[in-house]
Amino acid sequence: MFEEVEKKIHEVKRMSSEQMHDKSIAQILSSLSHELRTPLSILSSNLQLLKKNENLDTEIRVETFQLFEEALGSVTRFLDQIYFLNLSNKGELKSQSTIFNVDDFLNRVLNQPQTLLYQSDRIKLATNFLNKEFCSDEVLLKHILTNLLDNALKFSSKEVSFRISSDDQYLNILIEDQGMGMPEDQIDYLFEPFTRGSNVKMISGSGLGLAIVKRSVDCLDGIIYVDSDVSKGTTIKLKIPADEC
Repeated sequence: MFEEVEKKIHEVKRMSSEQMHDKSIAQILSSLSHELRTPLSILSSNLQLLKKNENLDTEIRVETFQLFEEALGSVTRFLDQIYFLNLSNKGELKSQSTIFNVDDFLNRVLNQPQTLLYQSDRIKLATNFLNKEFCSDEVLLKHILTNLLDNALKFSSKEVSFRISSDDQYLNILIEDQGMGMPEDQIDYLFEPFTRGSNVKMISGSGLGLAIVKRSVDCLDGIIYVDSDVSKGTTIKLKIPADEC
């Protein structure tokens, strides 16, 4: 497994130098190191624990394997994000639209295990659908909503307003939190890979989530608008056009 992770890191290093000219290689590699070091350390230390203690208590053994799963999940998510951005940089990110039920789709988004969204009582959902059937790319929409809602929960301890409506032409989305917000002069750079607000450095994150959101919105020919005030919160509005299915 470690050999595979090392291989992926080398692939990302090569991709970074060739296709991500907007950021220095040093910054990208620093983010890679930061995001991978902790989960790999957890895996390594717990493997040593299992090796040295073959007769571990059942409860401790269960907790240890749970840590394994969480650490592997963290590494996998980060590498998936890198892969997604690499596809986008190469112009290979394409939408694959299908007709789906928006209610069912939202239920899947809000009940993803191992995410902050999972059964969160802080997300206040309000819906208004002229037609519950909508044609778009579910995978890209899931990327958009998961990253935006995850950020809203991460940077705010209060309720997050999530309003979504649709008609025959558009899916209209509003996500509003009462969290840390961000400086106005940094909003223009918000969607660049490995970029994070200057006031959120103490909160973990890769700086890739919003870049993935923007690439996904662009691929769907949508529009995204951000309004934010430091210490007051952030409001994000999206307009996603219905595709032809």
